[in-house]
Amino acid sequence: MIIDAYSHVCPERLTKAIGREFPSAEAAALDGKPLLWDAEARIRFMDEVGVDVQVLVLVRPPMWLGMPPDVMYRMMREAHLGIAAMVERYPQRFIGTAVAPTCDDRVMEELRFAWDELGLVGAEIFSNVEGQPLDSPRMWPLYEEAERRRAPLWIHPQLTSYLYPWIKESLLDRSLGWPFDTSLAMLRLVYGGVMERFPDLRIVTHHLGGMIPYYGARLESFDTEIAEYRSRNLTGGPAVELKAPVTEYLRRFYNDTSINYSPATLNCGLDFFGGEHVLFGTDFPMGSIDGEAGTREALRAIDDAHLSDRVRELVLGGNAQKLLAAGSQRPRALG
Repeated sequence: MIIDAYSHVCPERLTKAIGREFPSAEAAALDGKPLLWDAEARIRFMDEVGVDVQVLVLVRPPMWLGMPPDVMYRMMREAHLGIAAMVERYPQRFIGTAVAPTCDDRVMEELRFAWDELGLVGAEIFSNVEGQPLDSPRMWPLYEEAERRRAPLWIHPQLTSYLYPWIKESLLDRSLGWPFDTSLAMLRLVYGGVMERFPDLRIVTHHLGGMIPYYGARLESFDTEIAEYRSRNLTGGPAVELKAPVTEYLRRFYNDTSINYSPATLNCGLDFFGGEHVLFGTDFPMGSIDGEAGTREALRAIDDAHLSDRVRELVLGGNAQKLLAAGSQRPRALG
């Protein structure tokens, strides 16, 4: 079974609601991508390339930036109802996830509705919350409940203008900025104590963990330097004392194959994270040729990376099947 563990969706009812209540260029740009909500067209493509199941993760986090709380709660409900409707219509082909642009009591209430009443699995969170890191105390109730339910969390990157005002030029915010922010988010979850406090938390990253596989050795070397810098008041603030090397925590993340065609990059990620923590994921239908290129390239990279039969099976669907079934109220789509 081939499971695309990181494909994108945006129900038409959500785009229309955002257009009425919080219009933006980010939201308007979705109008020309019917594959985000056209379930039948998605399934035709899935059948063409041999993908059995898609995990539906909401698209384009920047459209939530600056959204007033009362609007955000309503848009969460629109997103959840729309995604659940697609899953209900095609339960063997789609698994839906919830979305949590931030965390507060109302957001948690809406997530419980999505999980308990609609049967959605886990939730998408963003690599920062309006510029605040993911180890912010406001997010911890979500981590606690996600761990208790064994519900996976999908991190989607977003790089806001807090870094540089010119970063949107030439799509630098997305081409390099998003993998960078994913890397920062993962490290904040480690150094901020989240992965220590919640050892069974399951988190999925986009783009094969960003820059983490390439800089794992460098990060490990800083384990000893952090203590020295902290003693000299050069770290900029307090930090949690880790009980294990930073790389041990980082290898607990699950990471998708949305890296375009690069067998070498795929093997680098597999070497760092291990065969049981890499998931086939494509970013469909974003990218060129309505997302077809990303899916075909990811499949071709897996073919050309010369994986063992066991690792290939795990990456294409075995890991996702285990991860999703653990946190699902409605595991029908897993066969």
